[in-house]
Amino acid sequence: MATFLEGVGSIGVACTLAALVPAVALVLVARKARLTVALSYLVGVALLTWARASGHWDVEFSGAVMFLASAALVVGVFVLAYRAKGLASLAATGSGVVAGAMAGWLWRPCVGPKLGEILNSTDTEAARTLGLMLVYMAGALLPAVLLAVLPHALPAARRFLDRPPVAVVGGAVGAAYAVILATGRYDLVVGELYRMATT
Repeated sequence: MATFLEGVGSIGVACTLAALVPAVALVLVARKARLTVALSYLVGVALLTWARASGHWDVEFSGAVMFLASAALVVGVFVLAYRAKGLASLAATGSGVVAGAMAGWLWRPCVGPKLGEILNSTDTEAARTLGLMLVYMAGALLPAVLLAVLPHALPAARRFLDRPPVAVVGGAVGAAYAVILATGRYDLVVGELYRMATT
């Protein structure tokens, strides 16, 4: 429970926003498959963050080709999420996992005591730390998951979230994310978010 609560406590912190904002935008775009996209994103970001910490993924994010390919990938997952037909859709699962993995690859965690323990123990306690990483990310991405669950609980929320302008807002955030990646300004934007959060 403490791991989940530490994740929840990190929601307003700049480094967490770098993973949370794309998740919320993707959920807004995925009209018919919000919950699948949100849960798949959660799995993707937890898996790649854990893989990086444990040394199973050591590819660095650099170079013009990498920036452009990543931006194209972001556009692709947003289009897939938008076109997903329903909760059991392969497009919904794939877009969520890939977008989450991209976020996990880019994410530079703000280390609290529980997350620090997870990251430091990945090579000796693989299964345990992977489970704890999922729990931590469930807390950190709670707003996106709640936004995905909301239409199932409140019909009025579904009617509001199904309106085209909501998907347009999510798509605009996704487009901005792609442009930030394509121009190599990701670290600069995260740094600015951090500066704003600590001022």
